[in-house]
Amino acid sequence: MKSLKYIIGAVGMLCATSCGSDFLDKAPEGSYVGDNFYATDDAVAASTAPLYNRAWFDYNSRSIVLLGSVRANEVYSPYNNPQFNMFTVDALNENLANAWQGLFSVVTMANATLANVERNCLPEVTESAKLRAIAESRLMRACAYYYAVHIWGPVILFEDNQAVVDNPVRPRNYEEDVFEFIIRDLEFAAENLPESPAAVGRATCWSAKAMLAKTYLSRSGWGKATRDEADLEKCKELCLDVIDNSGAMLMEDYHNLFKYRHNNNIESLLQLQWYVSSDGPWYVKNTLNSDLCGDSKMMGGVASWSAYNASADMLMQYRYKDSRGDYDWEVIRRDATFTTPGVHYDYICIADGGYTYEGEGSLVKKGVPGGPDDDNDGYVSDMNSPLNTYIVRLADIYLTYTEACLGNKESVSGNDIRYFNDVRRRAGIKEATTVTLDDLIRERRVEFSMEYQNWYYMIDLYKWKPEKMLSYFNNQYRGYSFDKIKMGSKQEIMFDSAGDDYKTYVDTEFGPLVEPSVKATVTASNIFLPYPEVDVIQNPLLKAEPEHYKFND
Repeated sequence: MKSLKYIIGAVGMLCATSCGSDFLDKAPEGSYVGDNFYATDDAVAASTAPLYNRAWFDYNSRSIVLLGSVRANEVYSPYNNPQFNMFTVDALNENLANAWQGLFSVVTMANATLANVERNCLPEVTESAKLRAIAESRLMRACAYYYAVHIWGPVILFEDNQAVVDNPVRPRNYEEDVFEFIIRDLEFAAENLPESPAAVGRATCWSAKAMLAKTYLSRSGWGKATRDEADLEKCKELCLDVIDNSGAMLMEDYHNLFKYRHNNNIESLLQLQWYVSSDGPWYVKNTLNSDLCGDSKMMGGVASWSAYNASADMLMQYRYKDSRGDYDWEVIRRDATFTTPGVHYDYICIADGGYTYEGEGSLVKKGVPGGPDDDNDGYVSDMNSPLNTYIVRLADIYLTYTEACLGNKESVSGNDIRYFNDVRRRAGIKEATTVTLDDLIRERRVEFSMEYQNWYYMIDLYKWKPEKMLSYFNNQYRGYSFDKIKMGSKQEIMFDSAGDDYKTYVDTEFGPLVEPSVKATVTASNIFLPYPEVDVIQNPLLKAEPEHYKFND
């Protein structure tokens, strides 16, 4: 665990190196003196490349799964950090500290890049290149603060790294100020990023507008009994701008969203870009594949050690209600996200004729890239995945628009749910005639399961409807497990018991589940996570009342 001051020092050393101009194909290399490096447009573009990978490494390397997906009850294991699922995380938790360190690494690296571009560019650098670099930096800083406010609530806002080094004992800032800070950064990015990426995978104005739409929806109900209509209207306006003008489209095949060869696809609006070779520095790689994969055969024999299974509660979400009120099961999104007994994937382990899951449980599939050879051009090894990390894709904007249309109403229909039904149509399930908030919760859980986003959405709803969401969390099957799955003729899931005497089984409409010895209790006191203990010791103002941030207009 590291203090904020130490994080800034470490990031300062990282910023002493940069990437080649083609940041998708080259590892960070070479050292530069700041006042000599920013001499050309290409050099300035290279200076922002680490904001797409190394800045996010500590957060992405493990904490992202625990905070975005385990906390949302998408997977569960009594061996893989169950505290995040069971709401027992304390201030000494290493992964909590890594999340704090990781997100503030993004902030400090963005700040350092901003300062360098503003102070050290030689006259040969064009104004457009500088503005684009500043906009990329502010976009990534906004994304980091978006996650941070959803994890901890009040957090420390700062724009000057040196000021924090000089005085690291700083107050938290109110959540309303954090949202204002995020919106200002995203508005600048939306105005100054290009409509088309400067290089494959680079952010555009549509990246910023998509995140801005999500931020307005978050803020619309944050701490309010009624969602703010002005924020909802702004959200809708931004969503329609992205939908109508960005050129982004839904991928036809949901499975293709999670294949290496479809990184930076037509649905993607912003992704983290990881270095896809077996060599190169550790801190620019996506290390999650071994953490996620529970069967080394699924990765062509590459080592994997995950104990995660799909949570029982998550698997129940794949049963949906159609427009007549009848129940049915969906398969496309389920199989792209989790294995079920007998499911076959012809696009992974291609050299071996594909992969068939032969177990009795339900392992993680999404985020597991397959074998290193025909599947991924050799770019898979232990803790080295070629898959990008989504921050936002078009389907998110489709559902964000639907929810903004719903606003404070009980339900919506007609033209307001056209994009909601586009998402369903791609999933191969029947369209809805009306949509409620409960429908949106279920749709988001299924669409974005194991993309490390759903807990942040649930926090938005908690801040708007705390009693509803506390009831929702406490009525989930958190910590419950199953011995095995039986698949019905229509691909319906039923849980089955091994009949072990030392287990306590609970009957559900989906079959028997193993009851946990200690059940999760979700309250207002453990929704947000504690600040890391070492940081609290070094900065006692983390326990003091937040203060308002002094914006420099």
